[in-house]
Amino acid sequence: MVAGASFAQKNSLSISTSEYDELKKSGQLNSGTVYQFSDLVVPSNIKPDAATNKNGMCGCLLTLDNSYTLAMAPNDDGSTNYIQLPFSFDFYGTTYDSVIINNNGNISFLAPYFEFTANPFPDPNYNMIAPFWGDVDTRSANGGSVWYKVTNDAMIVIWDHVGYYDLNDNLTNTFQLVISNGQDTIIHGNNNISFCYGDMQWTTGDASSGVVGYGGFAATVGVNIGNGVDFFQVGQFDAPGTGFDGPYAFPDQIDFLDDQEVYFNVAGMNAANIPPLVINSNICDTIDVYTGDTLHKSMNLAQFALSLMTPEFGQLISYEISSDAPTGFSYVENVSNNDYINLACSFDAQGLQEGIYHIFVNASDNGVPAESIEMIIPVRVHQSQLANIQTQVIAGLQVYPNPSNGDFSLSANEELTYISLISMNGSVVLERSLTGFNTEINHIAPGSYLLRAVDRNDAVQTLRIEVLP
Repeated sequence: MVAGASFAQKNSLSISTSEYDELKKSGQLNSGTVYQFSDLVVPSNIKPDAATNKNGMCGCLLTLDNSYTLAMAPNDDGSTNYIQLPFSFDFYGTTYDSVIINNNGNISFLAPYFEFTANPFPDPNYNMIAPFWGDVDTRSANGGSVWYKVTNDAMIVIWDHVGYYDLNDNLTNTFQLVISNGQDTIIHGNNNISFCYGDMQWTTGDASSGVVGYGGFAATVGVNIGNGVDFFQVGQFDAPGTGFDGPYAFPDQIDFLDDQEVYFNVAGMNAANIPPLVINSNICDTIDVYTGDTLHKSMNLAQFALSLMTPEFGQLISYEISSDAPTGFSYVENVSNNDYINLACSFDAQGLQEGIYHIFVNASDNGVPAESIEMIIPVRVHQSQLANIQTQVIAGLQVYPNPSNGDFSLSANEELTYISLISMNGSVVLERSLTGFNTEINHIAPGSYLLRAVDRNDAVQTLRIEVLP
């Protein structure tokens, strides 16, 4: 087992945060130096944000609660000391029992990294796992924090609503990394790494040629052991929007990552060829759809995207996709490149009997040896429970803005007692009991929803709302 290497591999310099900032602004930082901040103080009032809960659509974001430890005081480009792991983490055949969390969206095993401008992979200078390598800055009042928790089998790191350099918090990112010994139940299957994303809003800090959070040098998502052989990219990102054309093509748009999960296994020497990645959009463990609903026909239909990619450079991907409900399932290729395929999928429950159906995905690459992955997506068809939703009128009920970017205000002239938010695949995203005339709904993923409100007179009104990508 390999413990963390000594920081002495690089020159170490104790420096104040203000002195460091001056060097950064003037471009005088030395890549061969470990900067250790002499004046970082952990405020006593920083606590986990109870509002950071499991993603209502997919659930890969874990609830951030008091079981987590603050990784670092508010900082720019900082790192933790080595954190001991009670398990062995296998990174391309080398096992580690300690890890460093770097503020800039990555973890490392051989040294801390202050580097804020990301490079594409492979890169011989870095041994890192990067769910999002960008210039994270947590010093502002609303710049977020980095948290971690270690269990017997896994380590979870959450960058919670973090801002970007220089002290910007107009846009924030929430993302999560899990590493494990492959025996935990957090990551699907026997994989040992998971990337999970909430709302991703920025890509680039000011010192990396970014302008208001975008452009300049792209942020990088992937893993890199530093030998030029064992690496892969999920992608690089430098702009708003949902566009994505593959892991090694042009830089892509950050909202592609919203509410996504990517999981894979880099254990053992045979990890040199990682099987294709299957990235899903708003798929829970089981998709729920409804049949027999004549009032809200949209509940009969579940629409989602599947992205298939080969993370290693230069490989080709092939796939098969089918269902045991062939009359209900259909798909269209939105994008088809050598190493990336995007499928727009639909499952229509009309005319199907209640029960469990399945969508079967098989993706293969042409690596040596060739690798493949199979995924089975269950679809549960219900007799509609929504046909009885009434379309009464609650005096003065309004939701604004609609459409929005994920945050809504709800108000009415009558006192409201209950609201629920239902996605178009039938999942209940939010439920809330009320005793007032207004409330706020925040951090809702892009998509279409039905908002059901009940007032104190038991009147029920249902509105459709839209969240823009």
